Amino acid sequence: MVDYPLNDTVFTPELPPPTFRWINLDTWSDTWLLSFEFKDKLGRMNFQTKSTEMTFTAKNWESIKERSSGMTATAHIFGVNHSTPTIIRGHTKIVFETSLDKVGAPLLYREVKPPFQEAARDLSRIRWRFDSISSLSPRIVLSNPPVCGSCHSFSRDNKCLVMDMDYSGNKGSFVTLQVKEQTVITADEVNTWDDFEKKSNKHTNGFLARVSPDGRYVVSMVRDLFVIAYSSFGDFFFPVRGILAVYDRKNETYYPLPGADDPDYVQCNPCWSPDGKTIVFIRAKAAEDKYDTENYFMTSEESLDYLDTIDNFCYDLYRVPFNDGAGGIAEPLKGASNNGMSNFFPRYSPDGNWIVYCQAKSFIMVRPDSKLHIIPAGGGESRRMMCNNQGMNSWHSWSPNSRWLVFSSKRHSPFTQLFLTHIDHEGRSSPPVSLSHMTALDWAANVPEFVNTDPNAIKNIITCF
Repeated sequence: MVDYPLNDTVFTPELPPPTFRWINLDTWSDTWLLSFEFKDKLGRMNFQTKSTEMTFTAKNWESIKERSSGMTATAHIFGVNHSTPTIIRGHTKIVFETSLDKVGAPLLYREVKPPFQEAARDLSRIRWRFDSISSLSPRIVLSNPPVCGSCHSFSRDNKCLVMDMDYSGNKGSFVTLQVKEQTVITADEVNTWDDFEKKSNKHTNGFLARVSPDGRYVVSMVRDLFVIAYSSFGDFFFPVRGILAVYDRKNETYYPLPGADDPDYVQCNPCWSPDGKTIVFIRAKAAEDKYDTENYFMTSEESLDYLDTIDNFCYDLYRVPFNDGAGGIAEPLKGASNNGMSNFFPRYSPDGNWIVYCQAKSFIMVRPDSKLHIIPAGGGESRRMMCNNQGMNSWHSWSPNSRWLVFSSKRHSPFTQLFLTHIDHEGRSSPPVSLSHMTALDWAANVPEFVNTDPNAIKNIITCF
């Protein structure tokens, strides 16, 4: 059987040579013939190997992609024994194609050398890359950062980058940067969600901030409270209190977003529609007020106490009009709410037609059962996507042409790696394509973001703190 790629895989024209892998179910086979059958009637391409995997030369892979461009091809794998090479001991096959749609955009993503607890203390174990998916050695643009950065987003014109960044021990800090080949971060670019209520003694985490398409506004969660816990899969945390707040970059003001500021609920994880008129976010009933801590995390004792009182904690997707910051009435998104599951990490397709989000039995971060789902942007039938691997699937981003989705998962490694799937005009996805060439084997890749710009738009991110 073929382990990779899977049947009906769609490759992007930019993909470097992949490694085909198969599982030998016939103990007699010790030699394999890979025979590629195309619809152009120009004959097959044949390869022989003693291994149960094969990586093609760049020249051969270009020929395979060209001959499968816009049409299906079949990869046959025949097993034989070297002593009787004319007798076929086993046979398997897959159908694949190379899409006419290019990705057409580089990726900005973070690499972390696990364990994550150690990386949080030793920031030399964190680095950022920015490059095209065709690159065999994606450019490292930031290494050994002075502070930890995570979630990030770009304005529509890609001139503004917003990133959550723990500046000077302040978890609520974020930076707004002008994107250049030499992108420089100084203290002048640092803001903090603590300024939402300067008179309050409580700090905020400012979780999952995102910049508006026009670059003027940043939306994030404030007045937040998190549960932090531990499992065999890893540490995880989730918000149980919080509202959405807006930072107006033009007027340098902070204010709550009406419709997503109800203290009886936790409102988090905002996502802008491409036209900037709507925000989709996650919402759940807030935790009890008995956890009145000045920090944004419950203590370990409080977290355990809280977890003992619940079986799970599920979020629904809601949407609210932005109305230039005036907000409006929030409504549940049909198909991704009131379904007994936790729905989180929504992302609009750039053409405004679809929303891809994660679904799990409970919580939000580091969920081993997290699967990607797709739904019409206005709500409707939710479909589990074909691209999901076993285990966690999360941290996704659309290509600018709305035809590709990158996400993090763990199919070939104990650490998260990047994967790609093609999405057609009807929202159907293809099996996952591995981007293992973009991450070292002993590093984990996460928070990938496609950027609608040139791969050389960012050559270095320089911190001057």
